[in-house]
Amino acid sequence: MPKINRDENERFARINEIMSLIAKEPLSTTQIAGRLGVVPRTIQRDLKEYCASYGARRNGTLWSLDTAFDPNNETQLTLATLDALAKNLGMEFYNKAHSLLRSLSEGLNHPIYVNINAEKLSQKELEIFKSIENAIRQKHLISVLYRKMEFELKPVKIALFDGFWYLLALDGEKFKKFHLKSLSDIKILAESFSIDESLEARIKNAFSVWFELGQSFSVRLHIHKCVRRYFERRPLPTQIIMRENSDKSIEIELEITNIMEIKPIIYHYIPFIRVIEPAWLASELKDEILEFAKSL
Repeated sequence: MPKINRDENERFARINEIMSLIAKEPLSTTQIAGRLGVVPRTIQRDLKEYCASYGARRNGTLWSLDTAFDPNNETQLTLATLDALAKNLGMEFYNKAHSLLRSLSEGLNHPIYVNINAEKLSQKELEIFKSIENAIRQKHLISVLYRKMEFELKPVKIALFDGFWYLLALDGEKFKKFHLKSLSDIKILAESFSIDESLEARIKNAFSVWFELGQSFSVRLHIHKCVRRYFERRPLPTQIIMRENSDKSIEIELEITNIMEIKPIIYHYIPFIRVIEPAWLASELKDEILEFAKSL
């Protein structure tokens, strides 16, 4: 596959903006060019060479999107969303995934914008991804070079945490996480392995790369009413809503294995979140916040 250069990546980003604009209202090439800050000729070329293949239609001087997409069709919506997600993972990945997805449903004419801010995977990294995926399926050991050190691993899962790709693996019997894009010299070995089924079940509760397989502990949080909807819409894997208070705030409880699983979440929602238990965590956060305030 040819290498995707910077100009091509910029073009794909611009095309996504064009599709988003004409999804909202019919626009002329001049109007689109004015909003995106490029010359009309560039927009004309994008519309004819690319957008027209994905549902853009011209009526007189105005461009809009084909209305064939049915937002109530769950299959079309799912495929369109997968197509949009693929674009976040790098153009090499998108070019491979898009042709397959498009052949499954014409619903891909509808632009769905998804931004997961994930690392882009190059062609070489996609080959590494595929090799590891095959090893996981076949349950074969792999040897890898990671930060100038060689490891022989039992690959368990490929995971995406906070936009970064990781290999979850057993180094002997020790569970470790490796930044996928930092791996090199991947070799699938002839030796096979088996893992405890409970390991995969425990991984499913992970919501951060900081998670561990050791003993978990409970954290109870008070969530202000103005942000409770975020915890209700996308609950954390082990989250349980324990009570709703008279002021519409809620208290949640969850199991974590590492303090860094929950710290970034708490800091993200300050001042609308508070630690109820354990007391030592509340005290530690208070000290960190006070220390930070002193540095301002």
